[in-house]
Amino acid sequence: MIRNRVETRIRPLVAERGVVAGGNLVAQTGVEIMQKGGNAVDAGVAAAFVAQLTEPGMCGVGGNGTILVHHAKSNETTIFNDGPFAPTAAKPDMFEVLPGSGSFYGWANVRDDANIMGHKSVAVPGTVAGLSAALERYGTLSLREALAPAIELAVYGVDVDQRMATIIAREMKHFRQFPLLGALLLVDGLPPTPGTFWEPGDKLVNLDLAETYRAIAEGGADAFYRGPIAHAIASEMSKHGGILTYEDLATYSSEVKVLEEKDFLTYRGLRYTPGSSRVVVQFLNVLENFDLAGLEPHSPTFCHLMLEAMRWTWVNHFAFALEPGLLTKAHADEVADRIRLDQASHDVRPLDPQPYQRPTRPSDRLASGAAQAGSDPWLFGETNTTTLAAADCQGNVINILTSLGNAFGSKVVVPGTGIVLNDHMCSFDPIPGRALSLGPTRRPARGTHLPLFFRDGKPWLALSASGARRSMSSVFHVLAHSIDFDMGLQEAIETPRVWPEALYPEAFLDSRIPKSTQQALAELGHRTVSLDPFTSGGFGRPTAVSIAASGRLLGGADPMYSTEVAGF
Repeated sequence: MIRNRVETRIRPLVAERGVVAGGNLVAQTGVEIMQKGGNAVDAGVAAAFVAQLTEPGMCGVGGNGTILVHHAKSNETTIFNDGPFAPTAAKPDMFEVLPGSGSFYGWANVRDDANIMGHKSVAVPGTVAGLSAALERYGTLSLREALAPAIELAVYGVDVDQRMATIIAREMKHFRQFPLLGALLLVDGLPPTPGTFWEPGDKLVNLDLAETYRAIAEGGADAFYRGPIAHAIASEMSKHGGILTYEDLATYSSEVKVLEEKDFLTYRGLRYTPGSSRVVVQFLNVLENFDLAGLEPHSPTFCHLMLEAMRWTWVNHFAFALEPGLLTKAHADEVADRIRLDQASHDVRPLDPQPYQRPTRPSDRLASGAAQAGSDPWLFGETNTTTLAAADCQGNVINILTSLGNAFGSKVVVPGTGIVLNDHMCSFDPIPGRALSLGPTRRPARGTHLPLFFRDGKPWLALSASGARRSMSSVFHVLAHSIDFDMGLQEAIETPRVWPEALYPEAFLDSRIPKSTQQALAELGHRTVSLDPFTSGGFGRPTAVSIAASGRLLGGADPMYSTEVAGF
């Protein structure tokens, strides 16, 4: 059928090798690595380290993430889980809970925001372990070679752009409490000035981080987790009430899983891996019950189905996050049966997955709990995560998600290292006894969504997005637009999106969606809120690469943010 198409703002990249990342400098770094003979994994790892300098509020060696690699020669698809785990000393009741909901994840408020900023908010960082492991297994360069661009930029400085300057200015209210962070980011006590057409702006230099990079380049991940750097991190924690210890760091390693055939799933007949994201599986299983191909991507029915499927996915995830029954087609079929085409769901209650799985021990089933509803100031703003993807002409693909958590993570800088530490303790529910509550050495059920789809046995679409839960709106829509509507990659990325929340009653709509559709959704009972996608940050920031049957790479970038695509 003839569809209403979106006129794209960015011309798609068509190349043999390419990188999609949050900024031109990051993407060009990856391209230059491949021009010198490196493969996609080399390019992705080098670009990820450079991103720590160009997007210092979003990622860093003190952060965490997930990496997915498809290696053409071995035909292996591997997930490197460098996600956080809670320190050994973590306790379910370690944070004092206050009335109300104010965190980024919708959890209950915590006194002094101690799970969001400060030393107790720091989980064990995994970024260095993950990047090092991926490079060692599938790259062709040494860690010293991969780190060389980042070391040079840390010494000579990164040009401050408008977005970086805005983020730093927004965070100034925290610099009195965290003066080392201010010293790292401010220029003569003021936010750095971005360049203009007439004159260059400020540069951010981080000489301490350059030395940290040099240590990692020479000593590998051990230099970070089992040497002076680890002792410096542990010392900073112990001096200021943190619970992360040297032993927590010394015992950390990236979880490496080479996928087996049983690990792959299907959607519309396409083989895929969700990239460790359980919510991607739940959502696609539900959506597969509906025939989308006959709909328009901006139609009330399509937008309604996307809102309903996402809302049910989140409600079930928060209640029964780790239970295997959530991932079954049978559970999704029952969810789909509860979705009405003529009415929005209200007061959605989680659907127990127990009937769709083998019996579990009582201790495996934690109590569920819903956060309080209501609009939350944390819902909008920057996408405090970095994603990037790279592919080469040999058929290698790497997809990287890396994050400090909230902007500049915990706000804690380790003296003498230039390292900003994460605040991933905020990924846990601070109320004990729930599905996502804290516990010693526990990993949060994070939505590290790096789906990789295959066609004819070869990688076809690698996708991720930043923006916490909002990023799922990006991932789900790009998948539906690409697969169900057969859109080109750039059009699939730029087409307007919708986003609901399990924890809040609103249905957020891209303001570019036709007014007639917005009105129809309101008449179905959705509490609609129209958002400008260019200013709200409300729909995530996707990055994606697609490989055509000819082997040519297609790269897609989001014009709403400073995402760039480069290749040759």
